[in-house]
Amino acid sequence: MFAGDLKKLPLADVFQSIHQNSLTGALAIKDAHGERLVAFREGFVVGCAAPTGEEHGIADELVRRRKIEAKDARPSRFFRRKGSLLKSLQRRNLMDAGEFGAMTRTLVLERVYDCFLLEEGSFNFLESYDQGRFDEDEAAAELKIAPAEILMEAMRRIDEFKRIKRAVPSFREVYVAARAPAEDDPPIVRDLLLMTAAGTKPLHEVFHSIPYTKFACCEALLGLVNEGDVRVATAPEYLDLGKAAETAGQLDAAASYYSRGLAYERGNRDLNQRRIAILEKLRRNQEAADERKLFAGILLEHGDRKAAAEQYAKAAELAPADPLPLERLLDLLVEAKDLRDATHTADRLVRVYMQLGLGDKAKGVYPRLLVLSPRDRGLREKLADVHQRLHEPATASTIWKELAQEELDKGDVHDAALLLRRALEAQPDDLKAQALLKDVETGEHAERRRRYRRYAVTAAASVVIGLGLARLGHEAVAVVQLRGLERDLLRTIDRGSDAALGALLAREDHAAAWRGTWAGEWDAEATAELARLFVRELEHEAVRPRYEPLTVPREPVAKVLEELRSVLDPDPEAGPRLEAAVESAEAALTRGDRETAWRELEPLQERARAARLVLARAGVEGRAQRSLEEDQRRLYPLLARIQLLRARLSIEAPRTVQALEDEAARLEARLHPGRAPAGAAQAAATSTGTANGPERR
Repeated sequence: MFAGDLKKLPLADVFQSIHQNSLTGALAIKDAHGERLVAFREGFVVGCAAPTGEEHGIADELVRRRKIEAKDARPSRFFRRKGSLLKSLQRRNLMDAGEFGAMTRTLVLERVYDCFLLEEGSFNFLESYDQGRFDEDEAAAELKIAPAEILMEAMRRIDEFKRIKRAVPSFREVYVAARAPAEDDPPIVRDLLLMTAAGTKPLHEVFHSIPYTKFACCEALLGLVNEGDVRVATAPEYLDLGKAAETAGQLDAAASYYSRGLAYERGNRDLNQRRIAILEKLRRNQEAADERKLFAGILLEHGDRKAAAEQYAKAAELAPADPLPLERLLDLLVEAKDLRDATHTADRLVRVYMQLGLGDKAKGVYPRLLVLSPRDRGLREKLADVHQRLHEPATASTIWKELAQEELDKGDVHDAALLLRRALEAQPDDLKAQALLKDVETGEHAERRRRYRRYAVTAAASVVIGLGLARLGHEAVAVVQLRGLERDLLRTIDRGSDAALGALLAREDHAAAWRGTWAGEWDAEATAELARLFVRELEHEAVRPRYEPLTVPREPVAKVLEELRSVLDPDPEAGPRLEAAVESAEAALTRGDRETAWRELEPLQERARAARLVLARAGVEGRAQRSLEEDQRRLYPLLARIQLLRARLSIEAPRTVQALEDEAARLEARLHPGRAPAGAAQAAATSTGTANGPERR
């Protein structure tokens, strides 16, 4: 098969190859306008057929060239037999065979020359082809043209056409004569000036209306354009032409006129709106959508953002699979802070992205709206759904858990449970979600909140009773100090073990101020309850610690893992493993060596702070990575033990110490099954006060 691309193999080389190989068949040349057929017999050109829909035979050409009248061409039009036109013309003495052959040859050559002017397309030589596409009257001339006779003129026309195209870019433009014909003008010039005087016909219709070849018309028009004797129609003239075509019901022609006018005046609103209306009437929705997008861009340049948004919205309706108008519309709605309409547009845009397989873009839509309303539950649920549909269960589960925690903070246990179940649907092996859901379903979370409230009531009651029973000035001072401290401590409720321990230490620091007073005695029970609360928080954080949001950039998971390992398992020269260090400090406290316990506690606290900081920098999504799960399971119980060790070394009030040790015994039994609790030894060590070591630091 002899086929190829016109850009890679010139048509001249193709013709020469066919001639040298004496091929018989038809060369099919395809471009955007259709398929042309050049017939060959033994390497010689014998005919040329124009693209389907543009065919006109020798009879039509003779009438156009004014060689015969239209009535004389009727035998060819009614009796489709080879040679019928030639016989009719000869019988009437209108044309002999020689003149008929010359005209046929000219017509075929013009068609072949047009093929050489194609800049893009493909070719394919066919041994078998549809001979019905060739005019029987042309076949009667029995042409036989050698390619060599064609190539020289074809090359000249190619060079000349490049020059013509710079001045006449399109034959669909409407040109208007700038002067009247003169007596000394050549006939072709006079005809061109007469046909363009009204400025109502595009060039291809003008050329077809005068009896000259298309190339001759182009050469003559080029001269007129260079002399300024004809000009392209202006945008207002195209507007008038389009209106006239609309009135005549010629909608396609009207759309073409408006398009030409917009090429010269893109910002003309009347042209834009009329072309859009015509395209929509013709049901050419994609073109109408493209035109609306261009029109919206012009409106934005003029600062009319509301009108531009309307154009983008209509463009999105016309082309529902095109994301561009929805993207631009969403930009404008977000800029205007119109959350309701922006949410509706975002939903449509996400659907389009998902249909097109653009998952990464779909993930970025709802976060843009969350800038307007960061706590919007509906938007965050939609974002979680997108991640789940994109098979990103960890991210989806994280969002569901965050929403569940917020509902728990508001006291809505039912909604929190539903959200946690959604998290487990996305990621069934999420241990944190499982633990939290279990707390919710068993009522442990509600019980913990009740304990918080009970502590708050107890603390408040101690203040009220202390105030009511204050009898002396010292009692009054104690009550005033206690009230101020209680206000600060109430703010720490439900903020984790750090806050609870801080509250305990604050009470220890201020205990001397009201020692021996009734208020101090009442407050001792509240302090003991706070110690129990502290240990319960440690129990909770041994499974799921709390992290405050950081302003520092997030760290990659690989770097987080490396830094976490350096805390848990440092180089032997840098220190022991974290488990060994904790056990050593606990052993020192058990045998009553508080000095050694304090000395070993300080580096443990530094390592704990480093571990929490690096995990905080990992972010919620980073901590959810499986590569960190094992290290976090090792770390969290150790952090709880370090906190408990610090409390044991710091707290001195006997009642508080007893409450702490009772609750700690239960916690240690859970963290270290089978190991004997150290509570008794610790209580003994604490009862001696500071006799065996330094005071609380």
